[in-house]
Amino acid sequence: MSGDEVRVDELDLALVNALQLRPRAPWSLLGQTLGISPVTAARRWQRLSEAGIAWVTAYGLPHPEDRGCVAYLDLDCAPGRIGQLADELAEDPHVMSIEHFSQGCDLVVTAAFTDLAALSRYTAERLGRLPGINAVRVHLATGFYAEGIRWRLDSLDPPQRVELHDDQPTGGGKPSAARAEVREEDRELLIRLGVDGRLDQAGLAAATGLTPSTLRRRLDRLAASDAIRFRCEIAARDAGRPILATFRADLPPDRLDTVGPQLARLPEIRLCVSVTGPHNLVLSVWQRSLADVQRLETSLARRFPDLRVAERRVSLRTVKRMGRILDADGRAVRAVPMDIWRDPIPEA
Repeated sequence: MSGDEVRVDELDLALVNALQLRPRAPWSLLGQTLGISPVTAARRWQRLSEAGIAWVTAYGLPHPEDRGCVAYLDLDCAPGRIGQLADELAEDPHVMSIEHFSQGCDLVVTAAFTDLAALSRYTAERLGRLPGINAVRVHLATGFYAEGIRWRLDSLDPPQRVELHDDQPTGGGKPSAARAEVREEDRELLIRLGVDGRLDQAGLAAATGLTPSTLRRRLDRLAASDAIRFRCEIAARDAGRPILATFRADLPPDRLDTVGPQLARLPEIRLCVSVTGPHNLVLSVWQRSLADVQRLETSLARRFPDLRVAERRVSLRTVKRMGRILDADGRAVRAVPMDIWRDPIPEA
């Protein structure tokens, strides 16, 4: 069945919402919560995932106390090279997402690295050598208040959300204070889960050669300290929010940790992060229309008088989102597993 033939109904949206809360929940729990059989829940998910409408991924990050960094790279490109450059960079394992914007710059590449030296090599030896990239501006994340992993559809009622509350480490529960490193032996596990975050124990064991008990211990160790994150995504258009907009804004530095969490609670906000550079805050939103973008900015100005929006950018197309290559409709075509521990310079 092709993606064009698949339409999303309310039950599909409820299933995606449930998987946003519990990305690795068993079909029995998902079916019970939604009032359908486990077989029906699994069949509906297979239909959505095969059409590229929704998917579950996993990715590893350095511990917050490590030197790892997330960078937003603004690329100015030669007009005839924008599409080719986006497609080429989308294959890089360090690149999480790529947006083609209407103004401000041509492409914004979100990428993660183990340290600043790796980022330096990537910008100088990878981006610097690609014909058609005229300029690169680097903005480093200094603090996250909201991330796409916490963004939710509003398709479940309160009792259903309570039923899906996750108090277990594996599957995206609240990280503990325990320190866990992503070890060399964990990387294959992360790569496999990056392609299919719902791959079951048998599939993971076959792919990695690990026993179920070893798999469980590793997943619990990584998830407990937020070193691995599971994330359910949905194509923006199928979610009814086809407009992605990004605001570059300014706040007094001493107000970031006060206003940032308040912004993060707004349902439109998918990303709220403080960054280096001329503007210290980035907000990314999904909206139903361009008019809603303007209305949100007006609302932000009224509610947060010391917040100044300096740039407004509307995404013309999302080329890659959290390791998935997307088509023109925003549906996933295939996965490029994220691996920030790999050498950032591809072999010749």
